[in-house]
Amino acid sequence: MKQNKWYFIIGGIFAAQGIFILAVGIIDGSIPFYALPLFAMAVMSFCMSYLHPHFKQKDERMRMIREKGMFYSYFALLSYFMILMWVLQFDLIQLTAMNLLYIIMALTIMTVFISMAVVAKVN
Repeated sequence: MKQNKWYFIIGGIFAAQGIFILAVGIIDGSIPFYALPLFAMAVMSFCMSYLHPHFKQKDERMRMIREKGMFYSYFALLSYFMILMWVLQFDLIQLTAMNLLYIIMALTIMTVFISMAVVAKVN
C-alpha cells in the first residue's frame, strides 16, 4: 500500500523540532522533558503515514485495527503507570508533576499509534 507523504513530512518536521529542543536543553545542562511531546507527535505522524491507506477505506479492517490497537494500548498503559508509580514510590528518580505529565502524554500517544501500526502490519 502507498504511504501518504504529507504525514511523513510533518513527522520529519516534528522530529527536527524535537531534536533541536533536545540539543538546546542538553547544551544548557538540563533534560528538556518538554521535547517529549514533539517526539510523540513525530511518531504519531510516521504511524499515520503507514496507517492512512488502511484507514481511508472505512471498512471492517479499519475498525478491527483501531479496536485491537486500543485494546493492546490499554494494557501497555497500565503497565507504564504501574512502573512509574513504583519508580516514584521508591524515589528512584525525582520528577516534577509537569515532567511526569510530559512523559505520560508522550507514552500514551506513542503507544496507541505504534500498537495500531503493529496490528495493521500483522493482520
